[in-house]
Amino acid sequence: MPFDTLKLDHVGIRVTDLAVAEAFYGKLGFVRDPEEFSPAARACGLVHPTGLRIHLIYNGEAADEGNILLDAPIKRPGYTHAAFVIDSMDELVAWLDRQGIRISEGPLLMGHGRRNVCFIRDPDLNVLEFNEILSG
Repeated sequence: MPFDTLKLDHVGIRVTDLAVAEAFYGKLGFVRDPEEFSPAARACGLVHPTGLRIHLIYNGEAADEGNILLDAPIKRPGYTHAAFVIDSMDELVAWLDRQGIRISEGPLLMGHGRRNVCFIRDPDLNVLEFNEILSG
């Protein structure tokens, strides 16, 4: 390999309404990075206190069939979700309930040392996965 990949820089998430999406991701702790706001590109960078970054690409149009990568009968190629590691699934589930954010699947106990999966969807039906790494 001609180079080493060190880490993921950010995840780009297409949304229909910047204000609605920014409010939702704000609940998750993301705040706007003024240096990564580009109205010309219709892109808005958000950063989490942990340093995790996402870019909201606000040029989307709502699809009648929901999330076209996951909900449509024909499965098209593309990124289906972003996955985040959290400290406590129980705390996340309680917090989501207090915020009125519906869990679309999970939490489920899975292999590979993870209490995997808790899935939620943002207002545009983009999927977010949360994983608690289990010890032992």
